[in-house]
Amino acid sequence: MNELTECINSNKPWAAARAQMAYLIGQGLQTGEVSPAEAKELLEDLIRSDKLDAEADDMALKALLVTGIYSVIQVCG
Repeated sequence: MNELTECINSNKPWAAARAQMAYLIGQGLQTGEVSPAEAKELLEDLIRSDKLDAEADDMALKALLVTGIYSVIQVCG
């Protein structure tokens, strides 16, 4: 989750917004508000290449975001 925190605190709105959503989805997963299947689908949508590639202007930050989101996806099982 450290990767998501870094992205949230970045000066890049595209990364901060996606990281914040991923963090909230992870929280929902932990509290049972979101099922693992729902969480996985939502998280995968956040890093779909076509959407992300259109906005991402910093490849290192993009990689950090994707890594952080995949760490949450792994919790989904």
